[in-house]
Amino acid sequence: MLAPGKGVAMRSGDTVLGVLKVIRDTAVAVILRPTTFFQAMPRSGGFRTPYVFLLVIGLFDMLLLSFFQILTIGVRAGLGFAANALLLAPLALTLSGFVLTTVFYVFWRLMGSAQSYETAYRSFAYSYAISPVTTIMGFVPYLSLVGLFWWFGLLVIASVYVHGVSRLKAATVFAALALAMVVFLTRAEHYVLRHGIASLPMQGAPAAAKPAARSRLSPV
Repeated sequence: MLAPGKGVAMRSGDTVLGVLKVIRDTAVAVILRPTTFFQAMPRSGGFRTPYVFLLVIGLFDMLLLSFFQILTIGVRAGLGFAANALLLAPLALTLSGFVLTTVFYVFWRLMGSAQSYETAYRSFAYSYAISPVTTIMGFVPYLSLVGLFWWFGLLVIASVYVHGVSRLKAATVFAALALAMVVFLTRAEHYVLRHGIASLPMQGAPAAAKPAARSRLSPV
């Protein structure tokens, strides 16, 4: 059982290795024991810990994507992707984290949650623990959809055990959101392939690299 606060709290005196260990333990708890984790998750304590968790997991996710890009489109192009991704990732993660939290916070409040915006941010940030796993899954056809519904499943668990929302209500709302996201991303991908990628040569990319252009449906 995960004791309250265990694997979650970061302290000002922690070393880099200490912080990384907390992040590792937290991610493992979210992936393997999500119900136990969200039951014990502190509802307050500031934004620092969940923000650092989200940022580190997101940067690790970008490193994984960069590795796959190097394998598929070559070292030079892959390293260029890595440089751009790692440069933009902190800003993108910061903005998307607060934007998506705001969206989910509205839905949680509409479903009857009395929790604060900070608690909503914590719920979202820790659900991001699965992102590196879903990134890998995204390179296997149709597994990206499994990853997407896995993420929304974590949000359902957080809804029940953190926000006090009934399981049926939370499952209905987040299933509808997941389906809407699938439809939107599928149509966006088709549009890009028809009007963008399909009409432009992939400069410097061998024919074998073209499958890498497929959609990767993962959190954030």
